[in-house]
Amino acid sequence: MNGVWRRRALLALMALVAVLLPWLGEVYYPWPYQQIFLTAASRYRLSPYLLAAVARSESRFDPYATSRRGAIGMMQVMPRTGQYVAHTRSGQATPVLRRPGDSVEIGARYLRELMAEFSSETAALAAYNGGEANVQRWIASGTWRPGQPLSRIPYPETRDFVARVEWTSRWYAYLYPGHDASGGADASQR
Repeated sequence: MNGVWRRRALLALMALVAVLLPWLGEVYYPWPYQQIFLTAASRYRLSPYLLAAVARSESRFDPYATSRRGAIGMMQVMPRTGQYVAHTRSGQATPVLRRPGDSVEIGARYLRELMAEFSSETAALAAYNGGEANVQRWIASGTWRPGQPLSRIPYPETRDFVARVEWTSRWYAYLYPGHDASGGADASQR
């Protein structure tokens, strides 16, 4: 009899966890400004989950966040990069990187450009965080290439950022199903 009760208790516990996990997950992984992310993801053929994961990892969705190095807004874009991406690509006026719509728009456009340059979501994320020139140098020297373990990325901050964004993106896809996540780089190139 004792074994039957243990199995029932375990099944009840598993059912409770299955019911609460999405709710608890949404508390820990909120997705504010969701429509802004969905619009930018569609425009730039990116996964909205990836964009949300970048914003969560970079700023926890804080539009007023500023890094020690001067990156601004939810997507933590350097002002110079934001101006370059805005002006050279669309003739847009200087973006207000503290405005959620501008931050996500510029961050998504920049990430799409990096994905086109490196043909790899992982390398694009590394460049987004660690700089394009650094990733180009790592690839050219054989220090790290897409498809190799993240542990070979020389910058611990960049290594952690890429791993965190990839993990968080999967959580967003689980917690907020139903959004097309096929716009990013082919999974085989990660």
